Amino acid sequence: MHIHTSFSPCSNINIHHLLKRAVEIGIEGICITDHDTTAAKKVIVDSIDKYGICVIVGIEYTTSKGDFLIFGPVESLHSGMTIEEIFQWTNKEGGIAIPAHPFRKSRPVDINILPFFEVVESSNGRNSAFENNLCNEWILNSGNNYRGIGGSDAHTLDEVGHIVTVFKNNIYNCEDLISELHKNTFSPKIYLR
Repeated sequence: MHIHTSFSPCSNINIHHLLKRAVEIGIEGICITDHDTTAAKKVIVDSIDKYGICVIVGIEYTTSKGDFLIFGPVESLHSGMTIEEIFQWTNKEGGIAIPAHPFRKSRPVDINILPFFEVVESSNGRNSAFENNLCNEWILNSGNNYRGIGGSDAHTLDEVGHIVTVFKNNIYNCEDLISELHKNTFSPKIYLR
């Protein structure tokens, strides 16, 4: 649920190589979340039929309170939005915003805003085990019904699929993804490759 391509300045992953790799390791769907851009959508359209997997393009949106994985009609987002504006956008547009790597030592999400989200990225492939454990402990101890997703946060091909989110129901498009994220029918899974 959290993969970067060469459209992010920090990644060198070619989209065609990404899709081929996902198929090779048995992943049925991926979410591309480049930093503050949806440019991957232009390339994906021609690739989906060739590889036969579900590809959803979201965005990793940067704010002063942390980074957020956002899914929905993300083209209508504009730069510099506040957390309040992102909440308004998700309510109006039917999207969803997920705090990315909230307990990471570098670039953490402001912990004071976490209670406003129903889903958080609890397992991130670029976090340390300690950082992921902090988030999972926070979820368990919160007393609320927070749900955690897993994301590889892949910036290189060999990182793809290290941490994934397994859904009980099939996902065919972004609307399905958002619907399932509002339910408790998924869990993060760590693969040691």
